[in-house]
Amino acid sequence: MSRRPFGFDAVSHERHHWWRSVLLKLVIAGLIVAPVWWVVGGRAGMLLGLLIVMRALGQALAPDLMALVATLWRSLRALAFRPVQGRFYQFKGHRIRVEDDELLRQRWLALDDLATALGFPMPAVSLRRRWPDGLRQQSDGVYVLDDVALAWLGEQRDDRAGRLRLWVEREVWYPARGRKASYAQKGAPAGAPPQD
Repeated sequence: MSRRPFGFDAVSHERHHWWRSVLLKLVIAGLIVAPVWWVVGGRAGMLLGLLIVMRALGQALAPDLMALVATLWRSLRALAFRPVQGRFYQFKGHRIRVEDDELLRQRWLALDDLATALGFPMPAVSLRRRWPDGLRQQSDGVYVLDDVALAWLGEQRDDRAGRLRLWVEREVWYPARGRKASYAQKGAPAGAPPQD
């Protein structure tokens, strides 16, 4: 049986704080309505008490209701984007499909999407000849390994290829491998702290 970690849980605190504040506001409203209802009596007393409390209660509950609507909106967006979460990338308005490798810390990019973003085709035959393990066929097209894409884009003399290479390195290659792999393969930048 796992124990809850010690320390302050901000999300849980905010959730409990929200419920406590709503309940406190409703209790205060009830404490205002009850004496009016008791003094005037009947339906008229209840309506009079509700009319007195309605404006103040509406103003007091408005921030909580807006927070609830915002939370529901974020939850619906997360639910709608769940199928493409972590696999949708975009370079200058062009969608690029990216798949994580099942075993290794590397990623595969759709060759057609890279060619569309680049503006000219990437030669799959020569890529397969130079890097036999760098391409793989999937149901929705040919995918190229991120290292192979970086190497090929680095050989091109086009300005857009240079920008695409920088984007692939920052958005796809680096997050998959992390800082230590970057230091080991490229060398630490000047002034970087030593790695253990």
